[in-house]
Amino acid sequence: MISPEHALEGVYAHKMDTKCRVSVPADWRVTTGNGYLRLLQSSSYDLKVLRVLPEDEYLKMLQEVEKRDDWSFNKKQRILGRLYRQILKTTLNPQGKLLIPKAWCEIPELHTEESVMLVGRGSYFEIFNPKNYEEMLVREEAETADLDEELGFF
Repeated sequence: MISPEHALEGVYAHKMDTKCRVSVPADWRVTTGNGYLRLLQSSSYDLKVLRVLPEDEYLKMLQEVEKRDDWSFNKKQRILGRLYRQILKTTLNPQGKLLIPKAWCEIPELHTEESVMLVGRGSYFEIFNPKNYEEMLVREEAETADLDEELGFF
């Protein structure tokens, strides 16, 4: 479990430059800037998104597959094969910018010279286009409203 002091929290709107780079918030760089990051083509609330994983979060995903004793070797290989296909190793540049290959911007509909939304998820963050981010908020609110009845956080 990630410590609260290093959690990736909050939502930031940042403009993607013409080279498909986006600035990562300075307070997230402690967690994300020390080593490799992984870009994962994923979805959140059925919306296409880029998930940005620090190395330790990526390793947890691999371990989660490996520890499934009820899965056959072939089943593990299939899910790992898909994971390896949909993931890309990257780093932050010295200015704290994350380079996203142009082809990887197409699926979640990220566009240069436009804003993208960086959404903290604790141990990783997601990058949405603004329209999908607004839709995700609606879906997330609907899904978590009943849970909040018990917790009373919001």
